[in-house]
Amino acid sequence: MKIAILAYDPESSGIASYTIELAKLLKEKFDTTIVSFSPEDKTSSEFKIIKINLNFKNRAFPYLTYIINRNKIKKILNEFDIVHETLPPWGSESDRLITTRWGYVSYRELARIRFSGLSFPENLGAYPVTLQHYIMDRKSLKKAKFVISVNEDNDSHIPPPIELRPIKKYENNEILKILFVSRDLNMPRKNIFVLLETLKHLKRPVELHLIGNGKISDNFSFKIVNHGYLKRDDVFQIMYSSDILILPSIYEELGFVGLEAYSVGLPVIVSDIPSFRTVFKISPRFKPNDPIELKNILEDLDFYKIERMGKDSWNYVKNANEIALKKLKDIYNKIINKY
Repeated sequence: MKIAILAYDPESSGIASYTIELAKLLKEKFDTTIVSFSPEDKTSSEFKIIKINLNFKNRAFPYLTYIINRNKIKKILNEFDIVHETLPPWGSESDRLITTRWGYVSYRELARIRFSGLSFPENLGAYPVTLQHYIMDRKSLKKAKFVISVNEDNDSHIPPPIELRPIKKYENNEILKILFVSRDLNMPRKNIFVLLETLKHLKRPVELHLIGNGKISDNFSFKIVNHGYLKRDDVFQIMYSSDILILPSIYEELGFVGLEAYSVGLPVIVSDIPSFRTVFKISPRFKPNDPIELKNILEDLDFYKIERMGKDSWNYVKNANEIALKKLKDIYNKIINKY
């Protein structure tokens, strides 16, 4: 069975990581090819890959980007038995389409979240860009033979896959090393401010490690280490030397960095939002606007709890990957047999 996954676009952040990890999972059982919009992408040595040079590409005009380039994609889709779309609507010309639903709020609400939750000037495009996403999503949802939900706990949910890496070693250190990761540290919806407020009141020694663009003032009683933007492999190295990852987001469609932490056995604490309740089922949760609740969780952690949480996270990924592969295999077979 020949599977096309499309599309890999490094600018799509977590969706890009999801696309790569999906390909890693599927290539164990299927003839899998990634359609990539990154001609310089280095994953070509690991996967079968079709590189597409887009004639026009603009984050402010995603639907126009699609309209101008869709004929390039259409020509190659007939070569495959299944088209598995992670970035709508690029697979919508296929008659054997599986697509992915990312949002779990209305598009009106999503536009509002983007306007208030993105950094300037990116937030200025919240309403017009979200309208384009609505049009593109509807196009794929109308054509798809199956719609996968990655962040809603229902019958269409398939656990997001992530490659298991060697599990980290746990050390009983006096200082709790906390990790926070965001492509933009100052993005309001990532909610680093509740984490900083929490750590101001924490009674145990901590060290906060930040990965992402931007700077946070180090005018605090605890140590802050700004690593800046790092490549993905370098992020994993920081994870191996950390004790806990905290995701305090107000809104997140997936939060893939949390799954990356799971995959090395790094415990994750998350805000209590719908997507995190689905994806990070075994992580402690706190209200995203409640630093005291987060403080209490951190105060209660000791070496043995951290070690247990980390090992449970690693095993959770192992089981989730097995479930995802089985479900996808069943879906593919049903579509092939029916269409």
